[in-house]
Amino acid sequence: MRTYRILWASLLLSVALCIGNGWTVEPDVLSFVSKKDKRSIQLINTRGEFLETLMVEESIGHLTWSPDGRSIAYMSNRNGDPDIYMMDVRTNTHRRLTFDDSRDWWPAWSPNGKWIAFGSSRGGEIDLYRMDANGENVMRLTNQGKCKRPDWSPDSRWIAFISKSALFVMSAEGKGIRRLADTFSTGCAWSPDGKEIAFVPRVDAVGGKALFSVDKDGKNRRQLTRLYKGLVSIFEPTWSPSGKWIAYLLVQPPEKLLEGQVVLAEEFFANSVICIANTADGGGGEPLEATRRLAAGLEWAPEGFLSVSPSAEKQMAVWGQLKQTEDASK
Repeated sequence: MRTYRILWASLLLSVALCIGNGWTVEPDVLSFVSKKDKRSIQLINTRGEFLETLMVEESIGHLTWSPDGRSIAYMSNRNGDPDIYMMDVRTNTHRRLTFDDSRDWWPAWSPNGKWIAFGSSRGGEIDLYRMDANGENVMRLTNQGKCKRPDWSPDSRWIAFISKSALFVMSAEGKGIRRLADTFSTGCAWSPDGKEIAFVPRVDAVGGKALFSVDKDGKNRRQLTRLYKGLVSIFEPTWSPSGKWIAYLLVQPPEKLLEGQVVLAEEFFANSVICIANTADGGGGEPLEATRRLAAGLEWAPEGFLSVSPSAEKQMAVWGQLKQTEDASK
């Protein structure tokens, strides 16, 4: 315990000294599951610079952060079937949340911290469910099958999700399900202000692949990133807490696929790259090519994780990783 206190005090002192010399906390940090070498949860900044490894586990899959930044819920096959687990970021302790003899995927933590939405085959078809953050009081939300990749609105009142090549939205209780747009089954993401939902429209609708957004009524569609031509795929969009950036996984199929040969999933994603685009560009700018890794489970770290306030008992800013601010006059 004394060792941890000394380390914590030294880290706080380092932060204080750096801030006093014109340094500040990295405002937007992206987490993802790296499949390169050993599977692990990695942190990078918006320039693609490596910051930290949070955990290493060979069977880990998609992840989601608690709003206060203290915990991560994630999918793991460690007990044979995909289940949802929770990790305390500070202590690196783990707890299993789902125990059904089925497959549980795509955990998504509600912004109010109360619930975790997830996909499960426990009802036969893959549908969406909701449970309390401690794993109790599981509630079925959909009954239409092939549902995946839920994402919460910032006020925790709505959930966007993908089902049968379409983008849907429903209430947190699974009511009022509305189809918003045709899409690929590659994910969706609610903007931090709650006004837009990012998704990938069908190619025949836009002449290529790009991230677009619509409001929760399916109106006011706009382009967020550049348009990609050819055989590429866009997966797992995720909006940064600041609203400035949107990250996604860009996949270039291997030559074997073009030749009609069977390609394993790991080989398919071997040609992937994490891209981060500035949403203010309106689709006109080139995305920042952050890092080439076999990646999945993209999600921005919440602001709670990046706080340096000891009085708020929040997590240290990326274990002391700081960056120098630009001169205000530039």
